[in-house]
Amino acid sequence: MTQSDPQLTLRAELCLCLSRAFLPPLQECDFVAMTTDFPADLEELDAELSRIGSDRLMRIKESLASFADHSALLRTYSRLFLAPPAPALLNMGLYLDGGLMGNSCSELERLYVAHGLQRDPEFRDGSDHLALYLQFLAWCYAQAQEHLDAGNEAQALDVLRDVGSSLVRHGIPAIGNLVTQLHKAESSLGLPDAFGELAELTRLVFTDDARTIGARLPTAPTTETRTPEPSTATETGTAATDSILACSHCKRSFLAESSLATMIDVLASKGLDTAHMTVCPECRTEAMGLTPMEAPRLKKAS
Repeated sequence: MTQSDPQLTLRAELCLCLSRAFLPPLQECDFVAMTTDFPADLEELDAELSRIGSDRLMRIKESLASFADHSALLRTYSRLFLAPPAPALLNMGLYLDGGLMGNSCSELERLYVAHGLQRDPEFRDGSDHLALYLQFLAWCYAQAQEHLDAGNEAQALDVLRDVGSSLVRHGIPAIGNLVTQLHKAESSLGLPDAFGELAELTRLVFTDDARTIGARLPTAPTTETRTPEPSTATETGTAATDSILACSHCKRSFLAESSLATMIDVLASKGLDTAHMTVCPECRTEAMGLTPMEAPRLKKAS
């Protein structure tokens, strides 16, 4: 890592763009911002990052162009994410814990506090909301760059280590399940696939960021986030790392948690088949013969 890393600033900007895209488009100006400004910003960022690709950019542009006006955009957002029973809530904990306000939400709150952040009282949703999480990632990338500019490489690595750990523990598994729910909901409800495409892009960003951070750190990100309480890995002195595997079902790359990666290595070393274990989070539910859980009904805010 060098003390001049424009990639960190660009990654922060990309996360902020995606964050705004997952916030409710309540104002008329949000329609222009979403359908015109947002695709232009993505195109400009991709010219520097080369992460999105022209085909994906075209699909996103076309899907956003399918919204005729602000009302159409707002109705789609509300139907997917707000109107009970919303089929694809943006609370990551729902896809990690099976319910709202669970352990994952508490873990993220502690992580935010550990980095000197707190949720804006005006933000009327949980700490595990995808838009808020993306803002946190943007903040961390900007902070890491500031540490590098000040010559504090160790502090920058600490920040990136927390980001990498959280992406593996929270971001990647949650966004994989959200992608599945969104595609299913958009198809069954006859809605444009814009938010499904944006979730796919977010999954790409999370996976690529975790891989890049893992390559930069002295050790790859673990599945434990750094919080005020000591983690099991710290107490036992272990240094388990995560691995990038190819899903035996959909063939896409995914990050396997350290415990799974270790078990696969042990079985492979004994000449045993491990195809049944190399299943990404998105395919895991289907592979086990289960169906995605319907989101719980929420009470309307007073």
